[in-house]
Amino acid sequence: MKIDKQAISDAEFKRQIEAAKERPVTEPAASSAYYKNGEVHIHLVTGWHFSFPPGRLREFKKATERDLKKIGLAGQYTLSCEPLDVDISIGGILIELVGEKFINRELARRNGSVRTAKKRAASRTNGKLGGRPKKHERKLVS
Repeated sequence: MKIDKQAISDAEFKRQIEAAKERPVTEPAASSAYYKNGEVHIHLVTGWHFSFPPGRLREFKKATERDLKKIGLAGQYTLSCEPLDVDISIGGILIELVGEKFINRELARRNGSVRTAKKRAASRTNGKLGGRPKKHERKLVS
């Protein structure tokens, strides 16, 4: 079997599929998605589950019950709703629901608390130069 014009053999195709299955999942992958009791439910392959009212996403603001009952997955990484012609990444939904500012702040906090040899060396160098500059008290001029 040949795929497109790339001349991939059956064996190579199967090898690549198996290699892809072995790779660690780096983004939220869903095992199922559906609409029930006024909420969109998404089950992740990790066993986690979350749900949300569809009105929280602008793509579903004007959706009818009939539209929402057609919600499903397009692959493991995309929530799809055919009647609305909507495809949204699972990761994008999580960012939207949790809040991008919160996620960025949390990542900055965690990354800032990481101790590395490079940070220790920079701290020692700054210490030899007298440490952090002193904050000068500001006086109001009237």
